[in-house]
Amino acid sequence: MTYIQEYPLKTALPKIARHNQLPSDAIELARLQDTADGKDLYTFVQRSDQLSILVSYVRHLKTGDKYGCKQYDFPLKVLSWFPKALADFQKPPAEGGLHAGAMTSADEDVDGEMLCVQSTIDGYALVNRSRQSPLGFEGSYEPTDISLSYHLLYDLGLLDLWQQLGEQYERGEL
Repeated sequence: MTYIQEYPLKTALPKIARHNQLPSDAIELARLQDTADGKDLYTFVQRSDQLSILVSYVRHLKTGDKYGCKQYDFPLKVLSWFPKALADFQKPPAEGGLHAGAMTSADEDVDGEMLCVQSTIDGYALVNRSRQSPLGFEGSYEPTDISLSYHLLYDLGLLDLWQQLGEQYERGEL
C-alpha cells in the first residue's frame, strides 16, 4: 500500500530488542498477555515523555523457537487521549460521531504527533502519522500503527488498563 506523508516525521526512538531488557532510561508501566493465537505480550514502556508499546512473542517453529519484539512509539499523552478518542470514534452520528460507515477519525495533534483511530476487521488501530513504521520499506513512508482486537481491548481488559494509565498520566503520576 502506498501512503502519502502529510506531516514531518519525528526521530525514531532507539529500538528495544527485548521486552525484558529495557534501557536504563525506560520504565515499564504495565503489561498484559493476550490469550489468543500467539499469546503476544503487550508491554507499556515510558521513555521520558514518550511511550513505546512493545508486542513480544515466541513462535514455535519446526526450526526452533523464534522470539520477536515489535515496537510502536507514541507521545506519552496517548495514555489519556486514546480511550477518549476511541469513545468518540464509537459514537453514533446522532450523538456527534462520525458519519455511518466511517473507517477513520480525523488526524489529531497529540503533543506534536498526528494520531487517529481506525476501524479494522476485528477491532481498532491506533495510527501515528508522525512516525515511520519500523516495518516499512526503506525509502518509503508507512505510518506506525498498532492493531488492537476487540478481544484484547474488552475481554482481556486492555482498554481498562489503558484508562487506568491515562488517569495516572492526567494526575501527573507518570
